Amino acid sequence: MAGPDTLYLRDGLAQLGARLADLGTRRVLVLAAPSRRFVDEVTHALERFTPVVFDGARVHVPAEVVDAAAATLKESGADTVVAIGGGSVIGLGKALRLANDIKFVAVPATYAGSEMTTMYGVTTGRDKQTGRDDRVRPDLVLYDVSLTQDMPITLTTQSLINALAHVVSVLSSGQAIASPDEALQGAAAVVRAIEDLLLAPRDLGAREQALRGAAACALAFERGKPGAQHALAHLIGGATRIEHAPLHAVLLPHFIAYLRVVQPAVIADLEAAIDRADLDAYIFDLLVRAGAPVSLDALGATSDAVDAALATRPELPAQIVRDAQHGLRPPGRGGRIDLGSEPHALLAGPTILDAKRVVLVLHGRGAEAGTLVRRVREMLGHDRETAVVGLRAEGGAERWYAVRYGETGAGSDPEAVRAIERVETALAKLPPGTFLAGFSQGACLALEVAARHKGTLGGVIAPCGARIGQPGEWGSAPSGLAGVRVLVGAAEGDKWIARADLDATITWFRDRGAFVDDISGPGDRHEITLRQRMRAREIVLGPQPAGTTGFGNTVSSEALSGALPGLQNSPRMPTFGLYAEQVNGTGFTAPRADNQRTWMYRVRPSAQRRAYSPLLLPLIASHFDGPPEINLCGFAPLAVPEHDRDFLDGLVTVCGAGSATSRKGYALHLYAANRSMEQRAYYNADGDLLILPEHGTLTIATELGTLRVAPGHVALVPRGIAFSVLLEGPFARGYVGEVFGRHFKLPDRGPIGANGMADARHFHAPSAWYEDRLSPDFRVVGKLGGGLHEARQDHSPFDVAAWHGNYTPYVYDLDAFSPSNNVRFDHGDPSVYTVLSAPMDEPGAHALDLVTFPARWDATTNTFRPPFFHRNTTAELNGIIRETSPAGSPWQPGCVFLTPSLTPHGISGRGVERSRKVTDADNDKPMSLGGPTALWFQFESALSPVLTPWAREHALPDWGATWGSHRSYFE
Repeated sequence: MAGPDTLYLRDGLAQLGARLADLGTRRVLVLAAPSRRFVDEVTHALERFTPVVFDGARVHVPAEVVDAAAATLKESGADTVVAIGGGSVIGLGKALRLANDIKFVAVPATYAGSEMTTMYGVTTGRDKQTGRDDRVRPDLVLYDVSLTQDMPITLTTQSLINALAHVVSVLSSGQAIASPDEALQGAAAVVRAIEDLLLAPRDLGAREQALRGAAACALAFERGKPGAQHALAHLIGGATRIEHAPLHAVLLPHFIAYLRVVQPAVIADLEAAIDRADLDAYIFDLLVRAGAPVSLDALGATSDAVDAALATRPELPAQIVRDAQHGLRPPGRGGRIDLGSEPHALLAGPTILDAKRVVLVLHGRGAEAGTLVRRVREMLGHDRETAVVGLRAEGGAERWYAVRYGETGAGSDPEAVRAIERVETALAKLPPGTFLAGFSQGACLALEVAARHKGTLGGVIAPCGARIGQPGEWGSAPSGLAGVRVLVGAAEGDKWIARADLDATITWFRDRGAFVDDISGPGDRHEITLRQRMRAREIVLGPQPAGTTGFGNTVSSEALSGALPGLQNSPRMPTFGLYAEQVNGTGFTAPRADNQRTWMYRVRPSAQRRAYSPLLLPLIASHFDGPPEINLCGFAPLAVPEHDRDFLDGLVTVCGAGSATSRKGYALHLYAANRSMEQRAYYNADGDLLILPEHGTLTIATELGTLRVAPGHVALVPRGIAFSVLLEGPFARGYVGEVFGRHFKLPDRGPIGANGMADARHFHAPSAWYEDRLSPDFRVVGKLGGGLHEARQDHSPFDVAAWHGNYTPYVYDLDAFSPSNNVRFDHGDPSVYTVLSAPMDEPGAHALDLVTFPARWDATTNTFRPPFFHRNTTAELNGIIRETSPAGSPWQPGCVFLTPSLTPHGISGRGVERSRKVTDADNDKPMSLGGPTALWFQFESALSPVLTPWAREHALPDWGATWGSHRSYFE
């Protein structure tokens, strides 16, 4: 059976009038929803037909709406109905066509597909009557792609999954359809369109593909017999008045999971055509990526209303709806296993018998097992030897018990006791050494079970949880806790976990010999953090290999054995379905000695993100066009932020030279942060970054792996490498040097010889670490030419399973620096303390050098021991990492002071006076400089710095007076 006359146009409304004239139209009734989307455009295009508008279309086509529309049709004298909108509007047009001799034109603005079928439905009360009739088919279907361009991605995804449900429904009915291959091709086109539109929602090509795919799915539905999915959707929709597309979208993953058991051949054909395994879980994840509801709860359908509707149709598979009620994520091919009680647990990964390790997962309150199973699989890198089992609360409820974890007597609450017994029953059916993992209420339950369990556990992963009840109620523990790894932790401001309860839990487990990792952090979010995910993988799979060492070396690293190609860089099909991606730090034809590049093997290419849009962070500067500062000036340490600030938000530029656009120059920034970058990453396309923490240890997660950077360390992040800065404490502060020109390198030692200064082997590159983690609304910020831009993506960018190359981040401990200096008389120049240097083309000139002043010995004689008075052609930007200064002293860790090019400077007048009072004998004794813990540093540049407006406002007053007056000793 051919479909209606169908047009695909990008300016369809402009041509609609001519098409209606061909049909013999004289007057038009326009049907629309109350939103009246596109009504003005349609009435303008059809003004010669004297259009009348009825904008009362409603979901499920209520009979009273049909009657009202029929009255308007009669009053208008229209001979043609033009329905513009989604399924409810076109459904209303079908109802009018069924009872009236009129022409019918459908202009779909969604992907419902109703316009392609002879099916209709009208709801009276809570009863929806459906049927088929050739009379309801439109005379013309106009697909104007531009009408869908601004359709929200959430509604787009729901509508297209609704179209996909048409194919799945008819394939499941057992009745052969005329063109099964065309139906499967339509299903594949719809899924591909969703994937493309998640990346580029306004792309007209993808929108047209979506329309064509949805139409093909609707024609397949027209030529076949609906299955249980369709019956359930109409049943629940009629009872709850939930819109058709969101309802079908929520039900479809569970219908596919049901068919996987009862009709596996149907699912095998679908998965082959779409080229996606675990199709039920994949469709669920498409909804998550689009930010769409995944549960009937979220759609407003109460359990009581759903149960009442299901009771009227006992022949339908109610488990589909039960699983959809709270948004259970389907298990895919893993299926379900019986662990001793209903509902059955979910299994992901190998079977229990084939698994090397087993993790039993306990979901939190208001959550469900399937999603946490996915999260734990992501934490473990989808390890092929680890089975992850998701235990579900009794009756499939979304909580284990009603009592709050910290209430007095909570540990003996009947519901809590039943939950503990349920977990113990499951553990009895799993191998000894099974790991327990949970989040939120599931974490509390995991900790409580671990505290009472008489068997052997491999470890416990329990972020955002604490033991149940009060510490005084906790009894003695079985002997199996000694040596068990336990991960806990929560944000400082997490309102669901009291810090005192967490501390008591830690103490209780440590007192019984468990190794407890408390990975807490700043903020107030109730979530599993990236640092917790990193540690969880180590607990289950073992410690991460140490990173490689050696500045500039060509090295390789893989977190997934076999992910790194042995011979070539870009094989046709990399192992594990990874993508090969190269990042170049230099031009392709740079000399071999200077050429820098790294090949990555990642889950998704980094290009898989939406378009960038400008991001305004006005305190970050990359262009310095004003006059350079000539005076000595200083700046106090940044204060603790009053509001949430991550590393990027907390950056402020003090000064710089040149321009990021011209690729010549540098910038000096400070940062003060009190929040980790959990859902945000940053890359700087303008230059390399040197990050020197002064307060608070950082974990810097980069695409190539993680670096732990404590005060006294320096991290080098090359141009273009994405990273997130994670705080290990409540507050972090430090310095950032950015160079716009050539990359940092180790300085030549010259006459010093082969040794001394910074040794290449002390620079540590990261070890590969990856996660295949869905993360809707993850933001990646890029800086190019000084402009900040932000793109959004729905997955973690830290998905590089293996890499090789010489373009890598590093961390270096400044205490490993071996100073060289004069040992007879006079000082060496500060250049002997250079750690890293970014050279310029002019010999001896550098865009930016990092110089360190660690504790060291001075063994000169007849020499003025303090730093000599100086006018240096290079500008000096000074900072302090460690120092014990008296209160009121300007020389505090975190401060900055600037010495411009050739501006005279030296020590204070009183410092000179103290030096002159030292006897010759005492002056010539070897002496320790800098104290045992002091650590100062300098950024030096041949380019004169220009202060930013922020710096001019915040410069300390009368900084020149800091050195006091210098007496004349001339005779």
